[in-house]
Amino acid sequence: MDWVSRLKQILGEDRVRDDEAHRMQYAHDESRLDQPYPPDVVVHPTGLEDVIQVMTFAEKEKIPVVPRGGGTSVTGGSLAVHGGIMLVFDQMTEIKEISPGDLMAVVQPGIVTGVFHQAVEALGLFYPPDPASLDSCSLGGNVAENAGGPRALKYGVTKHYILELEVVLPGGTVYRVGRPTKKWVAGYDLVSLLVGSEGTLGVITEITLRLLPRPPHLETLLVSFPSVQAASQAVTDIFLAGILPRTLELMDRKAIDVVREKTPPNLPPETDAILIFEVDGQEHEVSVDLERSAEIFFKHGALEILMAQNEGERARLWEARRSVLPSLEAQYPKVRSEDLVFPRTLIPQAIEMAYEVEQQTGVPLCTFGHIGDGNLHVNLLFEDEEDPKVEKALRMLYERTVTMGGTISGEHGIGFLKKKYLAIEQPPGLIQLQKAIKRVWDPGGILNPGKLFPENMGRL
Repeated sequence: MDWVSRLKQILGEDRVRDDEAHRMQYAHDESRLDQPYPPDVVVHPTGLEDVIQVMTFAEKEKIPVVPRGGGTSVTGGSLAVHGGIMLVFDQMTEIKEISPGDLMAVVQPGIVTGVFHQAVEALGLFYPPDPASLDSCSLGGNVAENAGGPRALKYGVTKHYILELEVVLPGGTVYRVGRPTKKWVAGYDLVSLLVGSEGTLGVITEITLRLLPRPPHLETLLVSFPSVQAASQAVTDIFLAGILPRTLELMDRKAIDVVREKTPPNLPPETDAILIFEVDGQEHEVSVDLERSAEIFFKHGALEILMAQNEGERARLWEARRSVLPSLEAQYPKVRSEDLVFPRTLIPQAIEMAYEVEQQTGVPLCTFGHIGDGNLHVNLLFEDEEDPKVEKALRMLYERTVTMGGTISGEHGIGFLKKKYLAIEQPPGLIQLQKAIKRVWDPGGILNPGKLFPENMGRL
């Protein structure tokens, strides 16, 4: 392609790759679709100026641009479904500043989330968002998807920790939105508009993050129950008692079985669900919360409560939880991981609803997730992406979730896979309003096209 040669002249051969082997490295993400979506060219920018040049060139030539972090999207958000230029930020991984006094850090978008965690925790600081893929996902991708994680229960999701963003728009214009201060209300909150926009409005090149002091004490429990319903009822009572855990995670029997070798040995044989429960804070407060929580768990039929005695045991418990999805993907031909969210008090009914969908459609399900904030990962297990039973199960799950006052996506985003279902949750007028906002930011429609919005609802 002639435009590829011209882009190489602008940026240099070392930053622009169009050989097939390299392009195919970025043709898939964690959605694990059978069909590959290779970009026409992969660009590895080393700084702001490279991104400006790409966005100037792409707008002039009307070439799609897909920003990509760690490629951990499970909804196809980082796939080049219309080809074009893929911007891969693996060369922009610098921590530019950590300010303990201001509880603030400035980073480039390609830094791996887990690496950033280690850096700030070494200074006695804390960055709460902790998606399951934290050892491979990037902070830029976390911003694009508004990533959550287990600690979102107490501390919130990515959007609660973004102070300022540097963003490049089509045509190469650079803006800084937000301020590196605790408060600001000057103009519209464009930071919140960009967070979760899935790379459809602008390309983020620098992120200013809010930090917290690291909690001084942390305890982790694994609680086994004879049923998912008993575990979910206990969760409701935890909050009614005024206890706010750091994390509260659920695994059903199928999830337990798939990571059995990583769970503690000798779980009671009648265990059908487990909770991973954490509290943090001052040591005396943690002790009180643990004692009160144990009473609630046993009241709801807990079979056993295990406490992690050291950091190694805590890490092993979390390895089991974080390994569920990869283990399912290794065991089953296809796994579709949904991130449904419900009002917390409806979690018992939501779990029953999911198993009813399994019975009515014949599509096996496995449930786990962030039960403490109502975020259930309902995983469909199947062999063929085109199986009509899968489509039926998805629609039933989405429609019943929305009817219960929930949302079809809590942290995975809409991306490519969910866009045709967005109208289940949002009316046409609201979708058109969002499309109009995109046209202001991206009038040529070059930024991550084919994502978020249904294609049969008018101009994008």
